[in-house]
Amino acid sequence: MWCFRLPAFRWRRSLLVTIAVLAAGPAGAQLPEDAAQPAAQDPAPGSVITVTWADVVRLVDQHPRVAAGRLGIDAALGAVDAAGAAPNPSLEASVGEGREVVGDGSEQEWGLALDVPLGWIVRRESKTAAARAEVDVARAESLALRREVLLELRTLFWTVAYEQARVASLSALERQTAALVRTVSKRVEVGEVRPVDGPRAEIELEMVASELDAARTTLGSRQAQLARWLGAPAGATVTAAADLTELPLAIELGSALERVQADHPALEVARARVRSLEAAVASERIARAPDFSLLAFGSHELDRDAYGIGVSVELPLWSWNAGRIAEAEAELAAGRLGAEADARELEAAVIEVEGACRAAAQTAARFGGAVIPRSQAATATLERAYELGETSLLELIDARRTLIDTERLHLGALAQAQIECGRLASLLGEEGS
Repeated sequence: MWCFRLPAFRWRRSLLVTIAVLAAGPAGAQLPEDAAQPAAQDPAPGSVITVTWADVVRLVDQHPRVAAGRLGIDAALGAVDAAGAAPNPSLEASVGEGREVVGDGSEQEWGLALDVPLGWIVRRESKTAAARAEVDVARAESLALRREVLLELRTLFWTVAYEQARVASLSALERQTAALVRTVSKRVEVGEVRPVDGPRAEIELEMVASELDAARTTLGSRQAQLARWLGAPAGATVTAAADLTELPLAIELGSALERVQADHPALEVARARVRSLEAAVASERIARAPDFSLLAFGSHELDRDAYGIGVSVELPLWSWNAGRIAEAEAELAAGRLGAEADARELEAAVIEVEGACRAAAQTAARFGGAVIPRSQAATATLERAYELGETSLLELIDARRTLIDTERLHLGALAQAQIECGRLASLLGEEGS
């Protein structure tokens, strides 16, 4: 649908382009508390399931990507156990027949040798530290992935709410236009207006009906997407219970920057990876020490029995691991610079998203407080003037078209404000609507 793969603050900008062409109507619907488990309800095909944002948050842990992130943590924990595990000893056994060089005597001979590696003890701490850092990476990535999935679902949720509002607005407009057609027809019959006004009004009704049909098709597509991601039964229609006009509360930029710097999972991933690379450098430096193991042996030969212990030590004649150490140190330096770059990129993203959230909310508020009321008043005035015969049908249709466009822009601004402010909430780890 949309898109730990990338840091959670790298969002798909194309979603915002979609909002620019959105068009009008109120969100409506509510999912009962138990509807957060649609599979358990098993509603009949064709039924309507109404979800709130709280329901979506409760369902997010069932999302395949989020579940995969949890399995990544389990895998990393298994790697910690593997890093601290002692290697298995090796046992060498031999058996044969021994014959005297002088004479014809013979006897069975055997030998046993046990090799117990001990070098891992020296390297165990650094390897375990690296594995634990990878657990931190997996946990932070899982959290970042959950935020990313929530942002995708939040965007889809508010898009559904927007399309519902658009369909409701156009439905009301269609009813009003149909009433206007009936009024014009009666006035044409009694000769109060020119006969051409009848077809003009009917054309306007057809245009509104066509736009309404397209809006309903788009709404159905968005609802089907949301139903699929929430795991709703086949054939069920999912509606979003949300109020587009309830604009999110503003978040001060300085506070937002402090919060993301403190605990954003993308930064936690970068820090954990640096710790892992530091442990890798320590491991490579320790690897310069010769590997060694403890030997124990016993043998029975033709003329003697032998038992003893010994030590096997690696001779670092050709390499002191300088190349691997240089490689690990370079990767560590790159990791630290990458963590710094991630921090700066995150700060830049917060600044951008906070500005977009504030601008969209201001635009939506201005439309709702000034533009829409004036457009409605102008249309109502012209409707009254048309009834009194003081203006033409074309002027009234033009005013109604202006109102339609204004309402479309208003709803688009409301939806954009919800989505932009949702992006900011996602960066801050907030799950509320």
